[in-house]
Amino acid sequence: MKSVTSLAECGKRIVIRPARSRFLILLISSLHVVALLLLFFISLNFLLLLIFAMLIIFSLHRLISMEKSMTHGLSLQEGESLLFQSDEISSWLEAEVLESFVSRWVIVLRIKTRIDSKQYSLVYAADSINSLFFRRLVVYLNS
Repeated sequence: MKSVTSLAECGKRIVIRPARSRFLILLISSLHVVALLLLFFISLNFLLLLIFAMLIIFSLHRLISMEKSMTHGLSLQEGESLLFQSDEISSWLEAEVLESFVSRWVIVLRIKTRIDSKQYSLVYAADSINSLFFRRLVVYLNS
């Protein structure tokens, strides 16, 4: 399922609400499975190996549950400031881009809201948002 995107009435402001990314879930899960498999080649006490395995499984569970509850929104318009909504009921806050990494299949975006100075790290895979809005976000970040 693609993200929910809409054009706001005033101007052509784009509102992006990302959907779950199968690519990111597959990547995170496979990295955790590789970490679990690498534990077989480490010669440590069995209890320590069990503790490390439990930590890896807990980390995977936490990341997947966080990814399921992601409900933030991002709104952008060319030449205007970026707006961020941390959840569906909070108000839109003006934000500034601190750093960004842009590739063909993923965007990693660090932003800071201007009012309360909270920092957020956002990861958008190409399969989690509409391809047209993915390209517009890339253009917005590169300009």
